[in-house]
Amino acid sequence: MNIRENENTLFNEWRNKYLKQSFVIDGCPYPDIYSKETQKVVFVLKDGNLGDPGSDGTIEERTYDQRGELEKEPTLWWLTIARWAFFIQNPLSTWEDGQTKIKDMESIKEVLSHHCIVQLKKTWGGGSVANTTLATVVESDKNEIIRQLSIYQPHFIVACGNGEFLSRVFGFTKRPTLQTPDGVGYWEIILGNKQCFLIDYCHPSIRAGTKVKGLIAKGVALSIQSIKQIP
Repeated sequence: MNIRENENTLFNEWRNKYLKQSFVIDGCPYPDIYSKETQKVVFVLKDGNLGDPGSDGTIEERTYDQRGELEKEPTLWWLTIARWAFFIQNPLSTWEDGQTKIKDMESIKEVLSHHCIVQLKKTWGGGSVANTTLATVVESDKNEIIRQLSIYQPHFIVACGNGEFLSRVFGFTKRPTLQTPDGVGYWEIILGNKQCFLIDYCHPSIRAGTKVKGLIAKGVALSIQSIKQIP
């Protein structure tokens, strides 16, 4: 089966755990493009931040396919993570390049088409998620999370603000002991019998101020380049 078929098979099973709740389908918006990448990178966020659909609607009304959004009309919320993706693909570009080239829906859609975006918690979010809730999700959905990430066979997974919880999926109970020269922590994992690196990075909505946005955006690419150079 190809990526989309594997995703759909998994989500059909996973949805059964949340029949009375909301559910986010996510992952790979452009499997044909992603499959050709020689450096496959998956971003893992906390949840879909879609609000509460209520329990009165049909299961279809409480199910959201985020792949469709990223494929057709990504909102400007994705601007920051799209610039991160731009620098991963163009590590020598300047912050000005990122601002100039990634600025609207079409440019966001194009750059994110090379990546996968996964929500750790599949039920709809409401702006923030409590640590206790995320810990419960990790414990309950660990096998499904590993199964989904394995579909993509990534070289790098960027844990966007949830490294502590995502690392638990893979059995790590401590903060990362490996660090890039710039102090970004990461774990080396085996995913689908292949080496992969889980990068403990911040959430794209981190309130760091405009003065350091460029440094944070380029930091993901710098971390990946640094890890690739470590013998």
